[in-house]
Amino acid sequence: MIRSNFNNSNNEKCQICKDLLASLHQFFDMLNDAEKNNNSWLTVDEVAQELKISQSIVYRLIRNKEIEAVNITPKNDEFVRKGHYRIQRKSLDNYLNQRKVNPLPDKITSHHHPRNLLKVKNHLGL
Repeated sequence: MIRSNFNNSNNEKCQICKDLLASLHQFFDMLNDAEKNNNSWLTVDEVAQELKISQSIVYRLIRNKEIEAVNITPKNDEFVRKGHYRIQRKSLDNYLNQRKVNPLPDKITSHHHPRNLLKVKNHLGL
């Protein structure tokens, strides 16, 4: 009798721990979302790490004006190869939203017919 109460108690405690962990995960997810949604400034390195691309690609995106950036050490309003750029989170999100790709449909509706190839005899005449 004592043993069964002990087991039930442990099961209840395990469920409480699981619920607590789930709540903590939700809390940290909300915290991360709030951090990303704020108007924070990112460095070139942070953008590169987040997008999993090289810093040189981020610099190229800035140079091509695909991502809005601010050079905190301007040099006569021209692009400085490795300047100290800052990108607003909002600018990065805008860039990513412009680059979204529509997923492929589940079923392809167009019918693709194979081309009828001419039958050409090979060197053996077959």
